[in-house]
Amino acid sequence: MKVRLLALAFVTVCTASSAFGQGAAVIIKQRAKETAGRPLNLPPAPGAQPAVGAPAPQGTVIAQPNYSKIISDLSSIKIRPQATQEHKDKLATDLGALALGANKPSAEAVQGLANAVADALAGKKISSADQAALASALVGVVNASTGSPQHAAAIQGVKDGLTIAGANDPAIQTVAKALMGLTTKAK
Repeated sequence: MKVRLLALAFVTVCTASSAFGQGAAVIIKQRAKETAGRPLNLPPAPGAQPAVGAPAPQGTVIAQPNYSKIISDLSSIKIRPQATQEHKDKLATDLGALALGANKPSAEAVQGLANAVADALAGKKISSADQAALASALVGVVNASTGSPQHAAAIQGVKDGLTIAGANDPAIQTVAKALMGLTTKAK
């Protein structure tokens, strides 16, 4: 009788631990699916100093107050069939306020980027999570050093965000040119 009871207890423990292990695998697969297609947050280049005010990794909240303004700007732009000049100017102002460090992009370059992003995003359907990722990538672009892995990842993040939103290729190429204009027009 004791042997049967011990055998039953052993089988129960083995089954429970097996089910728990499978649950962890399911969670890992789900998280991998959620992060698929998101821009990578690459580590800093060897010997490089981390940028002051660099954007936080995906999925974390950035402590800058204007970050929420970027998300708000993108929300107001996406629900309209066309972006107004007022929306473009507000996005440019908020992006310019997020630029930190000595090599801030010029106001003209930031305005060009804001115009291109607003035109590409107007009237598009984009989830709030993808919108936050796009905002994070935009913050990364204005703050990353030119040619760094973070800069390249942020540019790709902006392109990916617009692709997910359903922007057409010419609009994405216009945004890409504006992104490159940020690097050539730095003060």
